[in-house]
Amino acid sequence: MQKAVTPPSTVRWGTNPAVGVLRTLTLMATGKVHFHPEDIHKILETDDGARYRVFRHVVVNRQAPPPTALFIVRFTVKGMTVRQNIRFSRLPMFVFMGFAGFRSKYWCVDDTTGAYQGVYEWQTHAHAEAYVASIALRFMTNRSIPGSLSYRILDRASDKPWPITLYRQEV
Repeated sequence: MQKAVTPPSTVRWGTNPAVGVLRTLTLMATGKVHFHPEDIHKILETDDGARYRVFRHVVVNRQAPPPTALFIVRFTVKGMTVRQNIRFSRLPMFVFMGFAGFRSKYWCVDDTTGAYQGVYEWQTHAHAEAYVASIALRFMTNRSIPGSLSYRILDRASDKPWPITLYRQEV
């Protein structure tokens, strides 16, 4: 009889919400979570030409190689104004910042349409896929207008930058 193989804890517990919160609190207490207010109001443009205004940017410093997966999600929230959602979006970040492999996120909005874009860096493609299967993405889907949520995962070639541009919009 073969013994069942137990997956490593990063796989088993990597997207558990309670573990995510505890890890986030630990990362914050040890000074590894860094918000970048200098990026607020910059424009983030993706390789498909979509342009969104950044309203929050966080980076988690981990002793690890550079992240190799980029997760881009777009959606439209139901039942909230842009201002309400920007405030509300502070709550779920305490869960996913502690997920295994999370490295950074840009929170973005298209002020014209009210659509949102999240741009996440994950340590590996497997970490990004785990996020797709997590309660965090189900929560995002449930609070979005049906059919408005789409995402893609991009893998970085070691010698190429991410297919995003961040710049200050001229007024």
